[in-house]
Amino acid sequence: MIKKTVMILAAVLAVGATTASQSYASQIGGFARQLDAKASRANAPLQMQLFCLQNPQDCKPSKAKVVSYSPKIEKTIRSINAAVNREIKPRREKRDIWSVNVKQGDCDDYVMTKRQRLIRAGIPASALRVAVVRTRMGEGHAVLIVKTTAGDFVLDNLRRNVVKRHSTGYQYVSVSSGNPLKWTR
Repeated sequence: MIKKTVMILAAVLAVGATTASQSYASQIGGFARQLDAKASRANAPLQMQLFCLQNPQDCKPSKAKVVSYSPKIEKTIRSINAAVNREIKPRREKRDIWSVNVKQGDCDDYVMTKRQRLIRAGIPASALRVAVVRTRMGEGHAVLIVKTTAGDFVLDNLRRNVVKRHSTGYQYVSVSSGNPLKWTR
């Protein structure tokens, strides 16, 4: 019954997304989300909401919003970033569905796979933030941010190395909070 309810809700939300008006003005990284110009907090993109409905274990906020930086944490972040970048073959999607552990996908699939693996490796979920950015070329893109005591580190499928947030050259459009269903602009 729960699975059927989730599938019905997903279908309703998908239909709503395809018929959305210009209030969904921001096409970022293959997905659209409504931005409330008056509020600094907004709901998650529709694709994140659907992902959380289908993967509730990956969307539970944790108590810790920052991870203590250590050589072990650095190694975990770097190895997961490199492994996922090797394993997923880049592919533009016609219908943007955020997935984990796929063989082919776009930037959000890399992000969600890295996020899930880091959580399973012991990184607090609330220290992991999904970010919608604009590249230097103005293209929409998604990256994963790990908030640590040594700063924010960005895991990106367009780079081999993990870098600090301020070193990406990206314009940050929207970032999830410690709760993946609440975002800030």
